[in-house]
Amino acid sequence: MILFYLPLSVILVVTGWDFQTYYHFGLPIGVVGLFAYLTAQLGRDAGKAKEEKLWLDWGGAPSTQLFRWLDTRIDQYSKSRIHSKMEQICPIGHAIDQNYEVNNCDKADEVYKSWTRYVIGKTRDVNKYPLIFKENIAYGFRRNLWGLKPYAILLILILMAFTYLYFVSTMVVWRLELLPNIFIIGELFLLIFLIFWIFRVTKKWVMVPAFAYAERLHETIDSL
Repeated sequence: MILFYLPLSVILVVTGWDFQTYYHFGLPIGVVGLFAYLTAQLGRDAGKAKEEKLWLDWGGAPSTQLFRWLDTRIDQYSKSRIHSKMEQICPIGHAIDQNYEVNNCDKADEVYKSWTRYVIGKTRDVNKYPLIFKENIAYGFRRNLWGLKPYAILLILILMAFTYLYFVSTMVVWRLELLPNIFIIGELFLLIFLIFWIFRVTKKWVMVPAFAYAERLHETIDSL
């Protein structure tokens, strides 16, 4: 989760942190790595916790949507072939045609969720299914960043305020035009990070790799 800690790195640079003098107060590389790992885990937890609501806003889990007859992302001929294959390798006792889906939406989605779990379980081999692994990593990365979004924004706002107070206290001036250029540069970097987190890390941004991952899963069904 380097993106989460980049704003903090900027502040350490612009405030002139003396690493040689204060290195014994700083964090060793191993501890930094531990914090990065911990943040990654917290991001995963936050992303997973919000995943169900995310799918609800999208109209269902991407893989479930692609199984639906009413969804047009996959053409009807391919979808018919996919359904026939799934009914062979993961039978449920009856066919899921368009009429059944319309009249039993929830039951049909339960079948599609079961099929998705089956396909995921059969495609865990990274070497055999590298594209699925790649798209899953991309989706997980964006979902976890989205889960960390409120914390990242709060951290940046705190760092922006800290930077201002630091330079004001050290230079004993309050007017922005009297502060050094390094202050402006630091605040601009933080502003860029803030804009990135607010306007780029969105549900729509997460949706792109989510459906790409679902599409790769569906593409492998014929070969299962």
